[in-house]
Amino acid sequence: NNDQEAINVRNATLDHIPYSFNMKVKNKNRGDAMVCFRVFLVPETDEPLDDWRTMFVELDKFVETFKGGETKEISRNDKDSSVIASRRVKFEDIRDGKTNSSSQNNCGCGWPLNLLIPRGTKEGMRGTIFVLATDWMQDGENPQEQLQGSWSYCGQKGAKSKYPDNRPMGYPFDRLIVDKRSKPMRDLDTLVENVSNSCKAEVNITFLGPWDEDDKKQNKKEDKKEKKDKKEEKPKTDM
Repeated sequence: NNDQEAINVRNATLDHIPYSFNMKVKNKNRGDAMVCFRVFLVPETDEPLDDWRTMFVELDKFVETFKGGETKEISRNDKDSSVIASRRVKFEDIRDGKTNSSSQNNCGCGWPLNLLIPRGTKEGMRGTIFVLATDWMQDGENPQEQLQGSWSYCGQKGAKSKYPDNRPMGYPFDRLIVDKRSKPMRDLDTLVENVSNSCKAEVNITFLGPWDEDDKKQNKKEDKKEKKDKKEEKPKTDM
């Protein structure tokens, strides 16, 4: 049978509203500087820092140059992250002839952009963005090298290329974090207070729910059913 019949296929995926980091940074030194910004996201918790330091997820890592005494306002988009994979070729790209040699040679290394931010909850999942600034002239394997793509997760292309960062992956949360007296730091507030080249900001990640109208209707049905079940489970008391 050669008759063509239209088939509707639904594929639900997680995604987030595009965002950007906005920072105002000043180089207090007289000389020029190359600074590596290491950006992490961590959920809120009251556990000791050493118990949950492995929960820090690296959202981005990038390098900026500063002149002596310069103050710079930095804006970094989510799609510019050095941990995300290059955009994959979709069926629509092939159909519309939008593929090129660079997309065809994409190795696929890196984290998917649509999964960069966790789902969160309807009520809002509280978390913290932590940023550490370090000297790239010391940390960089080749500080002047042009960094491209998902180099934070995958390194640079080339058989002889070394990983660009001399620091371990996940630094500084790859180890026990201690103060000047070699005592473990209790929480992130203490870390920021003791490390002047770091900062943090509180965030709230809210799950907005499916945007598809059919999914919204289904969610309403499930919510009504859940409320009905809870009402029926309510214990009765005799007076």
